[in-house]
Amino acid sequence: MIKLKRLLRSVISNIYITYNRLRLTVMGIKFGKNCNIIGNLDIFREGKGDIVIGDDFNFSSGRFVNPISRNIKGCIHLNDKAHIIIGANVGISSACIWAHNSITIGNNVKIGSDCIIVDSDCHSIDYVLRQNVKTDIENKCNIPIVISDDVLIGARCILLKGSSVGARSVIGAGSIVTNSIPADCIAAGNPCKFIKHINFKNQ
Repeated sequence: MIKLKRLLRSVISNIYITYNRLRLTVMGIKFGKNCNIIGNLDIFREGKGDIVIGDDFNFSSGRFVNPISRNIKGCIHLNDKAHIIIGANVGISSACIWAHNSITIGNNVKIGSDCIIVDSDCHSIDYVLRQNVKTDIENKCNIPIVISDDVLIGARCILLKGSSVGARSVIGAGSIVTNSIPADCIAAGNPCKFIKHINFKNQ
């Protein structure tokens, strides 16, 4: 019975992978070899935005592929004239990635379950401007996000506009990143702050 369940799960996963590759192709999204998206990932591209995905991309969207994600569905949302660049060998579980301007994810990055990465306030901070949809959207603040190579981001983190994470750093679960985190360190908290350097030579 267990073997049958595993076989069925594998078949369903392969169906999702094939289906999602076809969706990306139809949407004109560039992706590399071994692009594996398992589950029903919401992908929305508005206007002339660009999404580029490198080789060996793995995105699990719900379906209890990652127990922490449970059945939470992931999404990639791209506003008009925005850009999402994802490097090679990137793994993501049920995250929400929403680009108003630019989000860059380096190579060998792992992004934990149910993270939110959004490069905009989404609304104006002026309450008067928020009373009108047009002025609200026109006056929101957008600043690019950069996640460098070999970064590990724990579950349920939020990366806000203008944030960046240096190469090889680790962001603790549940952190809210609002600024620049240096390379080769562990950082965590709300707001996310440097905790200690990682000395790879002693490992």
